[in-house]
Amino acid sequence: MKSSASAILFAVAASALLSSARPTSDKRLFGSDTANDMNDVLSGNAACKDVAVIFARGTFDSGNMGVWVGPQFQTALQSQISSLAFQGVDASAYPATLDSYLAEEGSDSGSASLAATVTNYASACPDSALIISGWSQGALVAHKGLALLAPEVQAKVAALTVFGDPHNLFSTDGIPDGVALHSECFGGTTLDPLCSTLPTDFKFPTSISDITGPFRSLPSLASGVSETAAAVSLVARFPGQLIKSAGAFFDDVTDTSKIQRLLLSPQHFMYGNSGLTTSAATFVAGLPAVAGK
Repeated sequence: MKSSASAILFAVAASALLSSARPTSDKRLFGSDTANDMNDVLSGNAACKDVAVIFARGTFDSGNMGVWVGPQFQTALQSQISSLAFQGVDASAYPATLDSYLAEEGSDSGSASLAATVTNYASACPDSALIISGWSQGALVAHKGLALLAPEVQAKVAALTVFGDPHNLFSTDGIPDGVALHSECFGGTTLDPLCSTLPTDFKFPTSISDITGPFRSLPSLASGVSETAAAVSLVARFPGQLIKSAGAFFDDVTDTSKIQRLLLSPQHFMYGNSGLTTSAATFVAGLPAVAGK
């Protein structure tokens, strides 16, 4: 049974965050958060590209590729690969909610949508090198989507490229043979708890406000108008998402083996502003299946 003390802490934290943030729904503030290059090819509006990348955004992110990592990764890839199709996972199939992160361990419908897009593209463009990618919950969607592919389609996937990947907190499953893995994760003094091995002296949160509190600083760390607007919206939406996901949330809070899944930090949102998307793009461009195009 959930304790009344935990419920009170949850309510206080949610109330405090709601009162300290102003949500925004103006899509103009988010800039380019959508990419549909693979869809354009599949609809006959563009020719096949040598390399196709499908990207799953993280929880709360907007559009179909978000603003925190997707656009930066797209730009970095475009600077190194001339014939590129970049695609975000369908937002209608993958709303990127906290509920799907906690209860489904990465959106089931988002994973299915990713797999369907990759399968259709592989059929339409059999000579293209395919890359599956994701950040945060999107990394879970990328793993699950890759696993859903038929073996003959998996064989066309050159790499799984992930950022802030919490996969090891949910599963011990590996990736198919022949698929290269590139994972970017902050470590050391700026570690990202969702993907790092925690030091023995790591201070775990002792209340719900310890988990939600760090988000208040996110707007000050954002880069540019798009990220700042997204950060303000995130701070405002987080309590409501927690309320909606209360069952799974409290299950994780009261299970010490799962609490690491909830350790979202400001660092987790900095992959697009740290040069790591460029490192990942360099890895992709150097893959034999890509470099040979």
